[in-house]
Amino acid sequence: MAKEIEREGIPVALVSALYSLALTTGSSRVVRGARIEHVCGNPRLSPEKDLEYGMRIIGTALKALQTEVPGPTLFDPEAEMAAAVTQRGGGDEA
Repeated sequence: MAKEIEREGIPVALVSALYSLALTTGSSRVVRGARIEHVCGNPRLSPEKDLEYGMRIIGTALKALQTEVPGPTLFDPEAEMAAAVTQRGGGDEA
């Protein structure tokens, strides 16, 4: 469905826990979700942390929508979070 919407000129960011399947089927912007049954969060986290985690996934999806891609591309909320921490100087440095 994402490919059909994209053919009409509307960018789509597909959030999926099965991101490798979405990439192999040709979805242009795939955001790595958490779990199949809870794609935009983690019920094992506290409500506050779950909200923060879900917002990070949605934020990554919004960034994906604004990004031109040459083909199927994976956007990983965890990698973006690690990059943000490194840029702010909050990484574990010895």
